[in-house]
Amino acid sequence: MRHAQVGRVAAASLLAALPTLALTGCFIPSPPPVPRPESLEPIAQGSPDEGDVRTGFIPGDGTAELTLLIDQRAAVVATASSTDDEDLTLRIVGDGADVENDDGYDEAGGFALDTSTRDPLLATVLEPGSYTIEVAEYGGDATGFELQVLTSTDAVGPGEQVELMVEPGRPGVAIATIAEGDEAVSAIADFDAVLWAQMSDSDTTYRDDDSGGDRNPSIQLFGESAQEVVVVAWAFEDGDAGPVTLTVG
Repeated sequence: MRHAQVGRVAAASLLAALPTLALTGCFIPSPPPVPRPESLEPIAQGSPDEGDVRTGFIPGDGTAELTLLIDQRAAVVATASSTDDEDLTLRIVGDGADVENDDGYDEAGGFALDTSTRDPLLATVLEPGSYTIEVAEYGGDATGFELQVLTSTDAVGPGEQVELMVEPGRPGVAIATIAEGDEAVSAIADFDAVLWAQMSDSDTTYRDDDSGGDRNPSIQLFGESAQEVVVVAWAFEDGDAGPVTLTVG
């Protein structure tokens, strides 16, 4: 009888251990965490890192947002590119402004990003205030992104000139005031420069390389209204840099 009792105790212990063994053999790992939009540092006009490339993540059917702080009236140019070759959109909202773009068609260059025709390009004039930059994917896909934002208080009017500095990865930016609607926006540099302009009223863009002669660009305006124009200047050859003299007349 004693031997039978010991056998029954051992059998019961074995049966109690079986569920633990079964659960251990069927362990299912947890799914990887879903990436969340990170908290991006604000971009402050005039700060040392203002024009640096920012990186972030756009969640599916969502947006990545960061704050842009403007303390002086300025031209603002922004572009973004997907790290997964997705189609991005850009929007800047706040203090009465609401501008957006889907495809910049690679018209302006000289940025620190490798942009393509589907990458967005925004150019506008902003008053002092706090703004939100929204980066999204056109079809709602999740993707990483790179973003570059440039601001400039440089301005030039009819019969005037202003000197912009063009650096590798950082084009020159200015506000050009058009009084008659048929002026030319021109640039002179010691290197082969390119000009791009965004008309605020008609939402028309212009680009030129050599119309000013001696490899200098000149954008001829016809039929535009009097307005402010955001102008971007950069070097045709990567690595070229230096001052660019911008004129309106």
